[in-house]
Amino acid sequence: MKKKNKLASILLAGSLMFLPVCCHAEAEPAEAATEVETSEAAGGVYEMEKKTATIYYGNMEAERKGTIDLYFVNGVDDVPYISVNTAKDVLIRAVRVLDAPAYDLTMETKGEKVALSRETHYPVIFDCEEDTIFFWDYDAFMLHNPNATLMDLVAVSGFNEQGEAELFQRSDTSFERYGEAITFRPGDYGIDMFYQDGEHYLPLQLFSDILLSQNAMNTLYNGKDVFILLGGNLAPFEEAYYNVPHPARRSEALAEFNYNELCFALDSLYGLKEQHNIKKFDTMFMQSGLKWKLLSTDPQEAGQALCDLTFMHLDDLHSAFAKHSYMMKEKPERRFGTSCRQSLADMERYRKARKAVFPDGAPAYEEVGNTAYITFDEFAVEDVDYYTAKAEDHLGDTMSLMIHSFSKITRKDSPIKNVVLDLSNNGGGAAPTAAFTIGMFLGEGSISVANPLTGALVTQNFKADLNLDRKFDEKDNLLNYNLFCLTSPNSFSCGNLVPSALKNSHRVTILGQTSGGGACVVQNMTTADGCVFTISGPYRLAYTKNGSFYDIDQGVTPDFVLPTPEQFYNRKALTNYINKIMWK
Repeated sequence: MKKKNKLASILLAGSLMFLPVCCHAEAEPAEAATEVETSEAAGGVYEMEKKTATIYYGNMEAERKGTIDLYFVNGVDDVPYISVNTAKDVLIRAVRVLDAPAYDLTMETKGEKVALSRETHYPVIFDCEEDTIFFWDYDAFMLHNPNATLMDLVAVSGFNEQGEAELFQRSDTSFERYGEAITFRPGDYGIDMFYQDGEHYLPLQLFSDILLSQNAMNTLYNGKDVFILLGGNLAPFEEAYYNVPHPARRSEALAEFNYNELCFALDSLYGLKEQHNIKKFDTMFMQSGLKWKLLSTDPQEAGQALCDLTFMHLDDLHSAFAKHSYMMKEKPERRFGTSCRQSLADMERYRKARKAVFPDGAPAYEEVGNTAYITFDEFAVEDVDYYTAKAEDHLGDTMSLMIHSFSKITRKDSPIKNVVLDLSNNGGGAAPTAAFTIGMFLGEGSISVANPLTGALVTQNFKADLNLDRKFDEKDNLLNYNLFCLTSPNSFSCGNLVPSALKNSHRVTILGQTSGGGACVVQNMTTADGCVFTISGPYRLAYTKNGSFYDIDQGVTPDFVLPTPEQFYNRKALTNYINKIMWK
């Protein structure tokens, strides 16, 4: 059951002021405007320079273009602030770009405090006096679909626009436990929010890290325009983003703010701090020799340090340096840690072994005697109407591949007795397609998620419509077959989640080598000076046993070991081996 509305007890005193939902950024961009204001604030007199910049939402198309008012304080011209009112408008428009038309926010203010409340009544409160950001429920505030479970990874409603059942049916046995209220304290990191002249202000990067990033979005500012990336994708903006002057140095103010904000964001959102024995990232940066490099006014040195942090020091395969800052003259050198180097070596070994057998690539679906092999290297989503398109025409889409494979395996007079899901080179991808795959094998699938930041726990149970009859019954699974999953060290993220779910069902036999792990959902991040990177985020994939949640970062141990990569792809020999395993 969802939480009851507690606004009366936790929100600000006084009546709610519901502001218009229309977005400030909807207007066509005006000519660049600059305006200097001087006013009294609680901490003294602040001189603010206002600049009206162009903002792009997801791409450069005209309908995704708007304006945004940026504020620069006390002569620091490279650390932009925005008002909370602007943050509200930007967040509404940005989330609606993600096809969440019902998303809405209202605003209430009292002195130095301002609250934004979702249409579901979950609030966030900015306290500019204490420099804190309070969420009654961080996970629920970020949830787009009110009918979904908390921390929803299936992310499909289960119905089309006509109200017909589609793809997934959520089980009423799904379990969710809401987390604790949390307070972020950017002020402890020297990151200021402030109130003056009736407005509340926060840094643009703080807004990006705490509010946008959990909605799969991030901001970049290149000194001219603001870009909102969707899913960490800079590609639509690259020409415009990099087509500005490259400063020789970062200002000391930007270098310090960038470092403080990075420490704050990682302390708040990195999902594997306990496993990496990181209590505070500032301490970790000092201990690893990264701190002074990250604080350097040389953007190249600072960017290299961030690259080394992700690939060498975190070394968790989800953390990575993606795109260099507009301030950097060249891309940083990629220097890998032990896990990354081992992963690259494993990928090469298995790639060579498979290519020797399948020089043109392994077939997505193949039958060898009485055994069907389903092979794909990414849980991928394409723009497919599964109920009208021919599945065999879209085998690059994982759900289409599952639908096609299911129809072949279950056809009349099918010789198939064994089904092998080959994830030996699968590095992960889209969670909904992983859920669909689990549903095909098990009938009722299950994905569990824990958030160590808030303490929230969720187990999502679901069924999938494999035969496309818009029913969810015993005709939609492969439980009447002998089921196997082929894993290697390259089976990572969703390529690790699926084998974990299959093994813990006790209905599927795991073959090969221990999978590569990857417990956390990838989180896209940016920095105030313009770098794009990823981390293991706070949502941690898990399996449940005896009501307890266990993360899956250690990988899945096979039931039967295949010692060499060559044994994975000699499918005639592997089929014979499987038939021996299944003797009766």
